[in-house]
Amino acid sequence: MPERILTQDPEKALAGPKPRYEYIRREIPADLTFKPDTINPVHNRFIVSTLVMAFISLALFFLPMFNGLLAGTFGGFHARRLPRALGAAVLSAIAVPSALAFFLFIGSATQGHIFYGLGFWGYTALYVIGLFIGAVTGAISHPFWTSYKIGEPASVSAPRTQVPDAAPPSQPTT
Repeated sequence: MPERILTQDPEKALAGPKPRYEYIRREIPADLTFKPDTINPVHNRFIVSTLVMAFISLALFFLPMFNGLLAGTFGGFHARRLPRALGAAVLSAIAVPSALAFFLFIGSATQGHIFYGLGFWGYTALYVIGLFIGAVTGAISHPFWTSYKIGEPASVSAPRTQVPDAAPPSQPTT
């Protein structure tokens, strides 16, 4: 007996019954990987270390040498490698004085006395020197503070252990 379609919409009536799908459960192969549909939490270390250097420098702009030293240390530590830390320091050494010059430019003429006897160029020189010293220090000190080594996977909870001596020998395959 044919199915009765109980609808007033003629298009649905002509479409016929909905198709049925049959699902078969199978084991997933071990070498099959899935691509996540969400945002990948991995970030670019160069960009993040540059942002760390810039934000710490701008937050501590009132301490001319110390802001660069502290920002370079944290940014270099986050960069993990010396070339990456020096590249981030170059970018930050251009961005932070440019941002401060822009903020001084949009402010009134009285705001230009924020550096007083040091002057803008003296402030910039002290900042850049402190930033590069901090970047080198942070990048070099990273392996001393962490167990991270380039090219080796980091252990999550415990170091790898040896197989105990009392373990039964494996069966030979023939």
